[in-house]
Amino acid sequence: MASAEIHSIQTVSGQQPRMRRLPEEAGQTFLPGTPVQLAAGDGGVKAWDGVTVAFGIAGFSKEFGNNLAALGVTPTAAVNPSPQPSTGQGIPFQPLAVSISRPLFRDGRQGFEVAVADTVFLGQVGPAQATVATDVGKQYGMTLDADGHWYVDRTKAGASAVVEIVRLDPNDQGTIGVNTRGVYFIVLPAAAQLVA
Repeated sequence: MASAEIHSIQTVSGQQPRMRRLPEEAGQTFLPGTPVQLAAGDGGVKAWDGVTVAFGIAGFSKEFGNNLAALGVTPTAAVNPSPQPSTGQGIPFQPLAVSISRPLFRDGRQGFEVAVADTVFLGQVGPAQATVATDVGKQYGMTLDADGHWYVDRTKAGASAVVEIVRLDPNDQGTIGVNTRGVYFIVLPAAAQLVA
């Protein structure tokens, strides 16, 4: 069973989640919802290495990694095609619609929701795991699933913990402890790379 994309679900303050767009490191090919970190030295955005706990997570990506040739280089036309006329398939009742295969906002930067204490994220526990009521308030680590998405890993606790579950997902319908996986979580302040 695959894992879902991680994204913000609410903020404690009621404001919008804090967003940043910074130059992306070369060769990044991650999925939206991937925990990201800023590289030492040039500060480029890259996928979290999965092991850096102290100040390791800057936030969660809102876009695909663009596989850039160098830090912050705008993709070429070959990898950033211009909109193509529609073939009439895929956009019902719009024969003149334009089919856009990739986002147009590709400027060599990566957008991400910043991991600050105010932002609550929605994710899932591992594919072979299920949530239980006692998970609320517990601190866990994260793991990359085989499908390229990340999940809150109930088998990682203690020194490898980077998130704290603050609520079970009320929209995850099922029997708790059997087939429910959705959780609301915050990134632990000690694991958050950027200061508010």
